[in-house]
Amino acid sequence: MAARKGSGGSRRPKTKNVDAHSEGPVTRDPGPTGNIGCYVLAAAGVLIGLTILVLETLV
Repeated sequence: MAARKGSGGSRRPKTKNVDAHSEGPVTRDPGPTGNIGCYVLAAAGVLIGLTILVLETLV
């Protein structure tokens, strides 16, 4: 019977694990349509403010 070699791991050299998020700028550019959430929040804030203003003037 033939002798077995050590543990049967792969022969490839170990490569360093590179995190994909570690490079590049800290913040992402949202692009032309990526900041719609900001507009929605701003519109909701203005709408709530106007609603409170109208309710205060009626009472």
